Amino acid sequence: MDDTESIEGLRERLRRLEAAVEATGLGLWEWDVRGGALTWNDRNRELYGVPHDRPLVIDDYLELVHPEDRDVVRAAYRAARDQPDGGVFSTEHRTLSAPDGKPRWILTRGRVLKDAEGVRMAVGSNLDITDRKTAEERRSLVLRELAHRAKNGILVMMTIVTQTAKRATGVKDFEEVLMGRLQSMADSQDLVTQTSGRSLRLADLLARALTPFDPSRFDIDPRLQEISISNEMVVAMALLLHELSTNAVKYGALSAPAGRVKLHLADAVSGSASLSWMESGGPEVKPVTRKGFGTRLLDISLRNNGGHVVARFEPAGFQADIYFPLG
Repeated sequence: MDDTESIEGLRERLRRLEAAVEATGLGLWEWDVRGGALTWNDRNRELYGVPHDRPLVIDDYLELVHPEDRDVVRAAYRAARDQPDGGVFSTEHRTLSAPDGKPRWILTRGRVLKDAEGVRMAVGSNLDITDRKTAEERRSLVLRELAHRAKNGILVMMTIVTQTAKRATGVKDFEEVLMGRLQSMADSQDLVTQTSGRSLRLADLLARALTPFDPSRFDIDPRLQEISISNEMVVAMALLLHELSTNAVKYGALSAPAGRVKLHLADAVSGSASLSWMESGGPEVKPVTRKGFGTRLLDISLRNNGGHVVARFEPAGFQADIYFPLG
């Protein structure tokens, strides 16, 4: 093999290497520590939104790193610099900005090179990991939300069990009431899952919650079709509707053949809605003086999510105004 063939072979291997680096999306950099100059390939300049013809020194680079991450970058470099023969470093940081105006997350890996006089050069690569960091943040948010919902769910279940036990007349009664309430909770959770994080139409929740209580006996305002509630409110609202319906069957309008329940949209402040529950055609209503399960449930569920209920024990029929934020 002559020198020409050897040189061409080296050039071909270099072209393949450059193509492989380009395919990975790596930004390559080299820092002349003693002179201060930076050499960046085109991809690295794209990552930081730097024009291709702009000369760079080390201070320019630090100005392009997000202020909150500069100390992390400095610490990673110094740890490698202080190794006897130089060392490698790796760190993740945000850029100050990007061509689209949004910060990027960058994974920086580098090596510090020394000679007899000390540090002479640092070389390395940068990789855009914005998508990965975004996915991690989204996953962390979902986990926190799941933990929050699980905690609220356990709290609600504890209250359900405690209050059901206090008011049950026997084991059979306790079982029937508890299972009804837990089933309502489970059904509402199914709706939350089906919406995949989106808000839920109140009409869909009403259809599910009122099915066990003969929906033909409910007069539902058509305007409720246009109302949505947040996922955080679904379980609490379902339990409340179950409790109101159960009480109506036992003691209120639905305990009488001609009794009916009217559900209509009432006036509310901006950003919220009010569902009015009005019973008629049942036995005369007598006011109660102690809090029942429904009231306690509101205290730990609806109120925690910005809702509340105003109950009125009118002689002609029980009434309640349920206020809740729009989804």
